[in-house]
Amino acid sequence: MKKFLLTVLCAAGIISASANPRTAILIGYDSENNSDMNFQEAAACEIFRSLNPDGAVIASGDNDRISTDNFDCIWIHIDRLGIGLGAQNLPEAFRNETTVNALRRFVEDGGCLFLSKQATQMLTLLGRLDARFAPAIYGDGDGGPGTDNWTVQAQIGYWFVNEKDNPNGLDPTQYYDRRGHEIYKELEVNNDFASETFGMLGSGNGSELWREDHNCMWDLNAYGNIYTAEGKNVVEKFEAENNAVVLGQWGHVQDHAVAGIIEFLPAAVPGETVQPGRIIANGLAAYELAPRSGINAYAENIRKLTGNTISYLAAKATTGIDDIVTDTDSTTAEYYNLQGTSVSADNLTPGLYIVRRGNKTSKVIVK
Repeated sequence: MKKFLLTVLCAAGIISASANPRTAILIGYDSENNSDMNFQEAAACEIFRSLNPDGAVIASGDNDRISTDNFDCIWIHIDRLGIGLGAQNLPEAFRNETTVNALRRFVEDGGCLFLSKQATQMLTLLGRLDARFAPAIYGDGDGGPGTDNWTVQAQIGYWFVNEKDNPNGLDPTQYYDRRGHEIYKELEVNNDFASETFGMLGSGNGSELWREDHNCMWDLNAYGNIYTAEGKNVVEKFEAENNAVVLGQWGHVQDHAVAGIIEFLPAAVPGETVQPGRIIANGLAAYELAPRSGINAYAENIRKLTGNTISYLAAKATTGIDDIVTDTDSTTAEYYNLQGTSVSADNLTPGLYIVRRGNKTSKVIVK
């Protein structure tokens, strides 16, 4: 039925390569209107709704909706006081076997996840990250007022090109500029530190702002005896070990010590044709959605970083139809597998195919 429907839609020009991404936010409550909902997570729902008016809110226990048939990207934001470090301490709604298995299948089928704040710990539950590399820079306390600005450092290893602070000829190849990544598109720059960073949390004028200081991120130096992958430094070793890319650190950091935003690239599943999805994990305290007092001067950066991350992941998903030819050309479609072997259109099995129609080629996933 799906193959027939695909043919009809393509012939009618209904499906296009620029189809709007399908996005959702998974919450730990029976409704986004639940009066017991944590205020930080309620703020995530509000931001998501404003960015994705056609997006969906998946309530706790509604696991049948967690499917690549429905969505390309799902956001999970967990930010609560005093729950304790460790995936086993996450709210039951996010760590129960049924939900975890649904999310695992979603990623294996090509769906992408955005995990923020304490949700970064779900990487181990999903089997994407070995427990030895679980985030251990952690805080879930009450926090307090402050006047400085908290930012994101996307120039990883800035010391290695910062002649002012490091004039001794350090190796510049150990500097990784991630400012060009799509998650940072159009973010306002902050110059409080030695290098250009992106402002996230602060009044911007020296007045007080309450910050909860909830980190859930990685100390890359802590895995010194665990790394087996080669690399010139802990960033390269961590990335090689985990098929990942470090995208952001604390704003003041110039070395390789910590990782606060990491993109976990697709990890191939043996025997599967469809490429699994990727996951971006953001555990920075600076990524605080709803300060309890004061006005966050960088709220728009928070909003843009969120929207950029979701849009980027939705575009990277391999959950459905990609680059489909949308004209009404009646030329017979020829199907090929990824090895270039011709396959009969009547005998397609689930997987990714190259389709040639006349002098045009496209890709299609059959489920």
